[in-house]
Amino acid sequence: MTKEERASLLLQKYTDHTATPTERKQVEEWYAEYDKHPVQLNPAAKEKIHARISARIQEEMTRETRTIHKRFPMLQFVLRTAAVLAVVCGAGLAFLHFSRHQALPEKLVTVATLPGEKKDLILPDGSQITLNPSSRIVYPAKFKHNSRLVKLTEGEAFFKIAHEEQRPFTVQTSNDIYTRVLGTSFRIKSYHLSPKIEVSVATGKVAVGNSHQVFGTLEKGQQISYDKKRQLAAISYTPQPVYVNLVFEGTPLKKVLEKLAYAYSIQIELDNPVLGNRKCTASFNTRQKPEEILDILCSLHHLKFNQSDDHKTFNVYKK
Repeated sequence: MTKEERASLLLQKYTDHTATPTERKQVEEWYAEYDKHPVQLNPAAKEKIHARISARIQEEMTRETRTIHKRFPMLQFVLRTAAVLAVVCGAGLAFLHFSRHQALPEKLVTVATLPGEKKDLILPDGSQITLNPSSRIVYPAKFKHNSRLVKLTEGEAFFKIAHEEQRPFTVQTSNDIYTRVLGTSFRIKSYHLSPKIEVSVATGKVAVGNSHQVFGTLEKGQQISYDKKRQLAAISYTPQPVYVNLVFEGTPLKKVLEKLAYAYSIQIELDNPVLGNRKCTASFNTRQKPEEILDILCSLHHLKFNQSDDHKTFNVYKK
């Protein structure tokens, strides 16, 4: 074994507390000699020896003094080895801390209703849920930065989702069925005793499927029925349309138009982006046609709009 290898092994034994008294004394003498004055290390100082050596090596690496390299070649190797050990130990502690942090369980909120009871909920992102009787929902106390996932484990609920382009909202029900949206309103029925799971859309669009495929994208007035036993999905129109209120209080016109676009599955463009800063305070209902709502908004702000032949694209501009 070379001198360098013996020195590295000795330092390792010192930091592992397996060195003999003679070996500990030798390491401490090295450190004292390097530090150019005698050092008496108490137990606490011994625990920090590798950290102190690592700090000293940072200073030593910037020097160009040939004398030190000539007098203590073995010591330099030992110190560099100590620095490596310190980095490895630090990386291990950082990884352990990260692993423990990652392993922390997600804080979940569970809300259930009794027969004949309804509950209105407001989620951390501002989304609203009406939980019908004999139902249960589970959601995180804080949503992740790139997703919003809730679980309707039993029953029926109506969802009015806050629009967030970069953070889709997903509702998971039994049989691995997922309903995914960006911002809209819809109803889900998922009772364990029922042979079907039903999703109906009041405003906007939703995509329904499982972890293997997307069954379809639903628009306002459509519903999907999933047969649990046959594992088949069928899309149809809702027998009775569902209407919701659209309330705006000092909301920028740009946000109002975005909400209308999602509610009616249409496209609305502003001729001048500056117009989007104008504030709106008004209340509408999806019973109204989008043309009627746009006519009111334009009258309030002295604007005009035109529309495509299929009534799917609207352009708002200044008079």
